[in-house]
Amino acid sequence: MFVGEGPGKEEDRTGRPFVGRAGRVLDELLAGVGLRREDVYVTNVIKDRAATPGDPPRDRPPAPPEITACAPWLAAQLALIRPRIVVTLGRHALAAFLPGAQIADVHGRPQRRGARIILPLYHPSYALHNPNVRPVLRRDIQILTDLLRARGGAAAE
Repeated sequence: MFVGEGPGKEEDRTGRPFVGRAGRVLDELLAGVGLRREDVYVTNVIKDRAATPGDPPRDRPPAPPEITACAPWLAAQLALIRPRIVVTLGRHALAAFLPGAQIADVHGRPQRRGARIILPLYHPSYALHNPNVRPVLRRDIQILTDLLRARGGAAAE
C-alpha cells in the first residue's frame, strides 16, 4: 500500500489518486522496482483536496483537523487491505504512521510497527520541485524490492 498526502487538482477532478505530475513520477518509481500501478494499492491520508481559497485555488498541506477527520477512512482501508508493507509518501503520510518522525531522518529506512513495515519515502511532488531529491527517491524505493523478496513477493496477506 502506498499512502500519500491528499488529492491535488487532477486527482480531485478524476477521483483517482496520483494521476497528475506526481503520479507520473510514482509510476516511474514503481517501474524502477518492477511494479505497475495495478500491483499496488494507492491512497491518501486525506480524501478531499486541501486547497487555498481563490481563483484558481492552490493545493496546500492538509490541516491537522482534516487529517483527523479522514483517519477513520484510512483505518478502514488498512483493515480491509491488511498490507504488510506501507510506503508513506511525504511527511503528512509519515506522520499518520510514525508520529514525531522527521522525513529527512527516516526516508528509505524501513520501520517495523507490529506485523507491518512502514517504508518512508519523500513525496514524488517534492522530487518534482527539488531535482536533487529524485535520485534519493529512486535509491530509497529500491529497498521495497528487498522487502518484497523477504516477504515472498506478496505485499498483502
